[in-house]
Amino acid sequence: MARRDLLGLPSAWMSRLVRRPRIASGLGVAPAVSWLTLFFVIPMIVMLVYSFWRVEHMRIVRGFTLQNYYEALTNPLLAQSFLLSLRIAVVTVVATAIIAYPFAYFLAKRAGRFKLVAMLLVIIPYWTSFILRTYAWKLLLGNQGILNSTLQYLGLRSEPITAFLYSPTATAIGLIYVFLPLMVLPLFNSLEGIQDSLLDAAADLGARPWRTFVEVTLPLSLPGLSVGSVFVFIFSLGEFVIPRLLGGGKSLLVAQAIYLEFETKADWAMGSAMSMILMLVTLVLLGIVGRRVKIERII
Repeated sequence: MARRDLLGLPSAWMSRLVRRPRIASGLGVAPAVSWLTLFFVIPMIVMLVYSFWRVEHMRIVRGFTLQNYYEALTNPLLAQSFLLSLRIAVVTVVATAIIAYPFAYFLAKRAGRFKLVAMLLVIIPYWTSFILRTYAWKLLLGNQGILNSTLQYLGLRSEPITAFLYSPTATAIGLIYVFLPLMVLPLFNSLEGIQDSLLDAAADLGARPWRTFVEVTLPLSLPGLSVGSVFVFIFSLGEFVIPRLLGGGKSLLVAQAIYLEFETKADWAMGSAMSMILMLVTLVLLGIVGRRVKIERII
């Protein structure tokens, strides 16, 4: 009887796999590839096909057409929702970069023995439900929330500020809070790789701290900043839950517009076309950053 290893496979099979690393590596990634193919690639192909069809009287008409893409790009309401999503995503990227950079620098260069604790403070919020954290911001920003109540108690306001909640501002605040770790972690990895000797050399040559930052620290940390910016931008651009809960549906964003096409209008063809446009924007951004930055060195 053939000898078997701990996995129950014949030893002869295992010896062949060891001698053929390509087969062994292929078997190792097969489950992940199968999962991605079944739950990502195939649904995206189906959606791509739907985007070239049309809907008439709530029924799909199978026939090639580019009308959905034309309407998605020329409809003023849809164009406005896409531009608003772009604006909020850009604001989110800039704000997260401004907030994350000092914290990431502290983690990389000044935290010392407290580095692990500080890192946990960044990650711990992800252990809590995403929806619960978003609802917490509703309690903070609401008319009777902590922020408005504090302003009224201090006499700075006689009535609550309604713009805090159910507005693009509230949406941007929620996005900044939720996606801040996506900016901190790549920046931390990039800053930690900067040798202290370079900073010391700049100081020895008479460079002030701000000049050292502009000419040494910032250029060397650009890969992490670029990767973090792309992550935050992509997730912010396609986010649905936060704009729905904090924005209150008063400002139509692209994810909400896609939801309306699928669920309210039952126009799966138009919704698919809009989803493909959003996917194309995402792929273009990833392609641009992938050509300029070695992402595998940052994450």
